[in-house]
Amino acid sequence: MTRDRVLKIINVVFPVIGIGLMVFYDVCDTSCSSLQGTFMGLDLKIIGILFMVGLLALTIPLASRWAGFVQCSRIMILSGTLGGETLLVRFQVVNDTYCPFCLAFGSCILILFIANFTKANRYPALGAFLVGIAAFAIFFEGSVAPLYR
Repeated sequence: MTRDRVLKIINVVFPVIGIGLMVFYDVCDTSCSSLQGTFMGLDLKIIGILFMVGLLALTIPLASRWAGFVQCSRIMILSGTLGGETLLVRFQVVNDTYCPFCLAFGSCILILFIANFTKANRYPALGAFLVGIAAFAIFFEGSVAPLYR
């Protein structure tokens, strides 16, 4: 199996896993359901699902016509998201409340980033990572609602 074939499989499987994690998190009512967050007023679960659908759309064969552009776009998107995920993990650490679904979703992002990253993209990727951190620092609103049963 070639590296390109493995990369294509990773680029399909991990977005599907990420979508499944966010859908399951939406119906889950465990202790981590007290964690809630929005980005620019939109629920993070919806943003996560739309993000993974977008990544999945980049694997459509029609997009391979612009393979270089698609690959660069994928790295930039993943870098920015990784920056945002960094702040989301920080939020969980600060509030001492951890969500396994969110951490697994972040792991999917990290795996996708590592699989797709090339040295040629390191400076744009660093810039996108910093933009992701700045965007989440400005537009993210999170809360940990206490659960009383």
